[in-house]
Amino acid sequence: MLPKYKVCANCSTNKPSSEFHTRKDKGYIYLKSYCKCCSSAKNKTTQYDKCSCGKNKTKRSNACQSCTNISQQKYETLEDISHYRNKYGQSAAFNIVRGRARNAMKHITQCQSCGYSKHVEVCHIKPISEFTNDTLISDINDITNLYILCPNCHWEFDNGLLDIGI
Repeated sequence: MLPKYKVCANCSTNKPSSEFHTRKDKGYIYLKSYCKCCSSAKNKTTQYDKCSCGKNKTKRSNACQSCTNISQQKYETLEDISHYRNKYGQSAAFNIVRGRARNAMKHITQCQSCGYSKHVEVCHIKPISEFTNDTLISDINDITNLYILCPNCHWEFDNGLLDIGI
């Protein structure tokens, strides 16, 4: 049975139970801790923190809007993604390069070695790690350096068991 009155956790006033939202969980009914007025006001206000630059940012975001736009700049060389390498490791930094390679080769849907078409991967003929830091990502992902292989052929190629004839 619900009480006739309840104290709101936000405004600390004793209000009738009709002014609270009811919730049904685990087979019984109970009142939320905030009254209808306080809970709707709480949902409408956005809570802000300060970004490292001093501007307001929402509590859920990592940076304000202007800092987010700066961090989403275009990466042109391996040097541009070197901060990822320092923070997350080399394979995480190369994910940017691999993602662009997948976008460049998404029109090919079967292995160029055996013809398997259920799952294919983009293979760099010359590995990303063999390029210098001043190399453009567009040169690494040049169509002549990319090959579409199924996972088995990709493993064989990486381990020197498959010659793709290039």
